[in-house]
Amino acid sequence: MTQATPARERYRQWPALALGILFGLFYAYDLWEAVGNVLTLAGVAAQLGITLSAAAWVVLIVSILMPIGIFITALVLGRSRGYLIQALFYVCGLAVSAATYLSLVSVISFA
Repeated sequence: MTQATPARERYRQWPALALGILFGLFYAYDLWEAVGNVLTLAGVAAQLGITLSAAAWVVLIVSILMPIGIFITALVLGRSRGYLIQALFYVCGLAVSAATYLSLVSVISFA
């Protein structure tokens, strides 16, 4: 009887793992997009013979670190809750990531 409990517990964790992987891919796309922007802007600046300001570099680095931090926060906050609540944390985190990213990109134009 004690062996059935760990197996049952293991099967109960699969939906949470699947949610984490699924939404992790969306957050990875946000991260990939931020890294692509850093490389593109650095390349364009080099071709134009200019340098990016310190404020622009801070914004670009924050845009890289932000999806990672938001995903970890959503993972930790939703860890002990139901699957629907976990999914809502991930979706809200994606919305916060997108809104903050757009705000950061608009700051680059003024930096």
